[in-house]
Amino acid sequence: MKPVPLNIKIFCLCGQKYAFEVHPQAGKMPVPVACPVCERDGTDEANKIISKTLNGETRKLPPPTVNALLNSAQASLAPQLMEALKDAVVQELAAQRRELLAAQQAAAAELTELARRLESVQTPLLERLNAYEQRVKELETELGEQARENRELLKLKIEELREQVETERTKSRVKFN
Repeated sequence: MKPVPLNIKIFCLCGQKYAFEVHPQAGKMPVPVACPVCERDGTDEANKIISKTLNGETRKLPPPTVNALLNSAQASLAPQLMEALKDAVVQELAAQRRELLAAQQAAAAELTELARRLESVQTPLLERLNAYEQRVKELETELGEQARENRELLKLKIEELREQVETERTKSRVKFN
């Protein structure tokens, strides 16, 4: 008849429970065992359980410690806490997005107002500039006309002086001849 494996359940000091089946050799663990979480050696505890089981002494596990309860609660609450944390982050991001959109709208309104004010200031300046340019053109035209008149006057004066020179020459020829 083949020996039946023993079910060993160990409650580690870190709060982790772990169980396994074993075929004891000489009433002891054939290989060392350790807690899967904290890696604390559980071989002595397993040997005590094997000894008690083989001698017919069994009893209930001791009540869990505070650490064990916290670890258990943490393991069971972790998904809910993560979900709540995700929701909080999403809510905060949504609030920040709303604030950024409001700030963007306010900035757009301010830019529109600044553009309107700039245009209201710029229009009279452009009108004055156009008026100045028109006046400069008028003055240039006037100057050109005055230059033409001055040239004509100068030509007339030159012509008059030539006539006087010619008259003087004719008078002076008459006297010397």
